Amino acid sequence: MTTFKDAEKKKPASNTVVRALRVVRVIYELDSAALPVEFMRALTTVGIPYLNIAFLGLVLNQLQQRASLQQVMLLIGIFLAVRFLLQLCGGWFNKRAEDHETAVKRRLDRAVTEKLLTVSYSTLQDPDMRKAYAGAQAGQSFSGGLSTLMKEGLQDFFSLIIAVGFGIATLVSLMKPMAASSAWLNDDRYPLMILALLILPIVVGSWSIKHSNRIQQGVIQKIIPSNRRFTYFFNFTENMDNHQVVRLYRASDLIMHRETNSTMASLQQIWDGDWQMAKYGHWPNLAIAVAVIGLYILVGAKALLGSLAIGSVMIAVGYFQQLMTAAYQFLQQVGMYVNMVDYLQFYVDFLALPDHEKSGSLPVEKRNDNEFAIQFHDVSFKYPGSDEWALRHVNLTLNIGERLALVGRNGSGKTTLIKLLVRLFKPTEGMITLNDIDIQKYDEDEYRSLLGVVFQDFRLFAYSIAENVAATTQPDRDRIWQALTVADVADRVKRMPETIDTPITTALSDDGVDVSGGEAQKIAIARAWYKNAPIMILDEPTAALDPISEYEIYQRFDELIEGKTAIYVSHRMSSTRFSQRIVVLDHGQLVQDGTHASLMAKSGIYRDLFNAQAQYYTEDRIKAARKKVATSVAPVAN
Repeated sequence: MTTFKDAEKKKPASNTVVRALRVVRVIYELDSAALPVEFMRALTTVGIPYLNIAFLGLVLNQLQQRASLQQVMLLIGIFLAVRFLLQLCGGWFNKRAEDHETAVKRRLDRAVTEKLLTVSYSTLQDPDMRKAYAGAQAGQSFSGGLSTLMKEGLQDFFSLIIAVGFGIATLVSLMKPMAASSAWLNDDRYPLMILALLILPIVVGSWSIKHSNRIQQGVIQKIIPSNRRFTYFFNFTENMDNHQVVRLYRASDLIMHRETNSTMASLQQIWDGDWQMAKYGHWPNLAIAVAVIGLYILVGAKALLGSLAIGSVMIAVGYFQQLMTAAYQFLQQVGMYVNMVDYLQFYVDFLALPDHEKSGSLPVEKRNDNEFAIQFHDVSFKYPGSDEWALRHVNLTLNIGERLALVGRNGSGKTTLIKLLVRLFKPTEGMITLNDIDIQKYDEDEYRSLLGVVFQDFRLFAYSIAENVAATTQPDRDRIWQALTVADVADRVKRMPETIDTPITTALSDDGVDVSGGEAQKIAIARAWYKNAPIMILDEPTAALDPISEYEIYQRFDELIEGKTAIYVSHRMSSTRFSQRIVVLDHGQLVQDGTHASLMAKSGIYRDLFNAQAQYYTEDRIKAARKKVATSVAPVAN
């Protein structure tokens, strides 16, 4: 199985160019027209300054050559027409580029969402993948995502490439041989001096940026605590539920005082950092000015010797200045672009992961008697990225038609055992069999059709009650009502505006209804019952319910699954009252196995847990609780 860490190992560790090309390839795969459009936007955008420089130089050349008024007016007309065309094309390509940036972002979100639905479950639980995903999300929040890299990074890069192209063409045009009296303008020294002047601002700029970045990183480290406090302040005040505490305890002054002091301190640190960076910021501009003077001298020397027109000097130096400016601007931002490329590697690696290949091909035997026997054979398991054993040497047989309670303290391995049983993970060691055949050899969909499961961390969809219970677009409405009755939530659904057609939450519909945590759990239980699977598993699905309600749901559920195998998982003891057999886990190992009577007859974890909770599950306690509720809602006599 390919893991996220395996995919990461395939990427180059230090080659920034290759890493950038990998990101560019993702852009191309998402939208093949995006890159050409971005280049054309850059070309039409930077083309106007080059056109302006060329126009000024050509006008000077014509004036130097005493051109006629008609020739000058023609040149002006051509210039205005080309400039208008460039502006028109620039606006069009700018709009097209923005459309492609939006499309790339939308398609990336869609591709990631689809990949989340198709990769293996173990990949989603991989700590390396989750860490990389969190890093990518944080990076995008701070600097922007793929569309930002296109809009800013590609534009700066393409502008630099265009400037380099004009610079090379200009340098080649200046290599035209001259008279022998000016030999130094004809040999290799001349282009080397021009290149030296062009490189000077880049060297000074790199030096300036290095020191400025060092100062900036220092400022960032200093204001991290302030940013953390502001994030807390923002999230706290944005959460409307917190405002009852603020108003009841008059805490506004406390919150604003802490935030004001923190903000002023961080602003002072930022101002100090900006002042220190300003000491280095003027040197690149000075270097560009020195280089421009030197270029005018070198290029002007050819003009003085009659080899070049005055206007051509302005064009050449202007193009060289554009090149130096573009290079310096790119250098200023290249650190940020490299950082963006780094965290965007997550998407390159994640999208390259193979889809989950369903293992097994054997059909599950069709049985009307529901006689499906499951066995754990010396099963041990470690979670991805962990060195700790979540389960160790578990041997367990689930008998046909049996009510099995799987109990233990939190973290004992109960849910892990169920996740192995339902094939969300494979055992690290050992094997699980169904009717003496390794469950990994069965077709996944057929095997899972045998299981009706409710986990503690269940999830409901923002769809209708009916779609949540049936998990299909063609539900059996009568069975949905039966399932809701079993889960003791039918009366609540009947009071909803559209009963079982009412959406849950307002995420997708203004007509949606919010349900409580307990009601949500009951709907999830109804979903498991609706499936009518021969093996029912309730993995602590009633944690949000009080012990009395929990007991009653287990009682009703148990009465209506006659003939099925049931596994009740809990650290509370209500489920054990309906179980023929009780298995106790502790620190990933099976430590007790027996009936309620046999386990209560000897000291151990089960007896300790049951005695601590037994008060909640007596018939007298249940009757008293019911009577109290009935009395509290009785009408008051006039």
